[in-house]
Amino acid sequence: MLIKFSLKKSYEKVKFLTVLQFFFVLIAFLSEAILTHSILNFSFMLQFFLLLVIFNFYYRALTNLYYSFWNISVILIVYYMISLSRNFLVLDNPLVSLLYFFSIIFLLFAVYIISSPLYYPRFSWWEYDFRYRADIKCSIVLEGKEVFGRLSDLRRGAACLELFSHLSVGQLIQINSEVMNQNFTLFAEVRSKREPIIGRSFIYGIKFVNHDLEQKQRLKFLSHYWRETKKIKTKNKFAIGQ
Repeated sequence: MLIKFSLKKSYEKVKFLTVLQFFFVLIAFLSEAILTHSILNFSFMLQFFLLLVIFNFYYRALTNLYYSFWNISVILIVYYMISLSRNFLVLDNPLVSLLYFFSIIFLLFAVYIISSPLYYPRFSWWEYDFRYRADIKCSIVLEGKEVFGRLSDLRRGAACLELFSHLSVGQLIQINSEVMNQNFTLFAEVRSKREPIIGRSFIYGIKFVNHDLEQKQRLKFLSHYWRETKKIKTKNKFAIGQ
């Protein structure tokens, strides 16, 4: 089946870079086996099989936005760096090393894009005590009713919205919040959705669509406020623990 990629969307860019990464690694792996005359060895067959299995799990983790994506990313980076060093310093295969080098670049670039709150928000599943969470209380109007939620992980023009109500991916929403006796109104688009665990809210990745200068300044202020509040609450939590 032909795979089509729309490079206009960040998520599709990551998928494209991941497939490109796999392609370069497989070419490098096969080239190394051919140059070392080990392509028919049992060791080669076993490593090749394990590589395909890992790639399969990796792509599934990315597709379903599982947090295991990060663990496998670390494993792959270590493997690529070892393979690069072995081919460059020991086997004297600079071209094969170059393929692994490009694979590392593709992986790091993809990891940077996907680390946005749109896909992998930074929040603590285990933190139930809201005294130590830097969430910003907010509300949205949904079907004529005001629904309350919380904003967290405000980074890179995006955020994590925790809400007990259902929203659709692609839906445009208006977010209202009051911080330091100031009312803020921001507009955003829902880009991703995570099903909640028992007793917890839905986790939405939202992208702010603020085009005028005033909206951008409001978002900048809220992002700064969230970062500073997070630092203070984290410091207070450990101070109490001591």
